[in-house]
Amino acid sequence: MIEIQEKEAGERIAKILDISLFDLVELEYEIETDESKDGLIYNYRIEFSEDSPKEILEKINRLEDGRRVYLEPWELDSEYDYDEQFDAITQNKEFVKKYKDEIANLEVLTHLKMPDEVLKAVLNRQMFIGIIGTMETFLADVFINLTFDNEEYFRNFIETHPEFRKRKFELKEIYEQYDKLKETAKKVMLDTIYHNLPTVREMYRDTFGIKFPKIKDAYEYVLKRHDLVHRNGKTKEGEIVVTDEKAIDELIKTINELVYGVAAELKI
Repeated sequence: MIEIQEKEAGERIAKILDISLFDLVELEYEIETDESKDGLIYNYRIEFSEDSPKEILEKINRLEDGRRVYLEPWELDSEYDYDEQFDAITQNKEFVKKYKDEIANLEVLTHLKMPDEVLKAVLNRQMFIGIIGTMETFLADVFINLTFDNEEYFRNFIETHPEFRKRKFELKEIYEQYDKLKETAKKVMLDTIYHNLPTVREMYRDTFGIKFPKIKDAYEYVLKRHDLVHRNGKTKEGEIVVTDEKAIDELIKTINELVYGVAAELKI
C-alpha cells in the first residue's frame, strides 16, 4: 500500500513538473512548506539538491533559481474538489463587473489611514498582490466559462492545447475517452496558472481566435508579485520592490489595459 501511495504521489509531482516518472526518480528533492505563524499554507516548494542531473532539471519549465519549483497549495492536495471549484467559477457570468468591483474595493484601501509607515507598507504590498490576483481571476473566469459555453471554442481548446497532444490511446478506447473529455478539459483548465501570461495568451489566441493585448508590462508586474510573495519583497538582486501609491496606480492602469483589452476583443 505504501509503495502504491508513493508511486501515485510521484506520478502527480511528475505531471506537475511536466517530466516523466523515470526522470523524477533520478532527481533528489525535498518538498517544503511556506506558511504563516498560524499554520496557513501560502505555497509548497520543491527544492532540488545540487546533485540532481542538470539535463533533467532543464526540462522543468517552472524551475526557478536553478533549484526550486513553487506550487500552489491545492496542487498537492489529492482531495482537491474540481467540481466545487468549477461550479463556483461558472455561477457568475458578469466578468467585467466582478473585476471592476474588486478593483474599486482595493482602491478604497489606498485611502485608509494607517498608524505608521510599516503597516502602510504591509497594506500596499497585499494590495499589489491582490490586484494581480484579481486579473488572474478575471482571465480564468472568462476562459473557463466561454470555452464550456461554446462548442466551437471547446473544440479549439481540445485541438490546440499541448496537454491533449501528449495523450495517446487506442482506437477502441475512443468512446471511453470521449465520455471523459469534458472532465479532463475541466481539470486542465483549473490546473492552469492564469498569471502565467505567455501561456494564457496562447490559450486565448488558439481557443477564441482573438488578438490578445500586449503582455510585456503586465507580466513584469506579475514577476514583481512573485518577488513580493516568494522573496520577501526583494528581487533576485536584493532590491526592494516598490509598492507605494504611485506604483499601485501604475499597476492598476496596466492591468486595466490588459483586462479591458481582452473584454473588447471578446465583446463581453
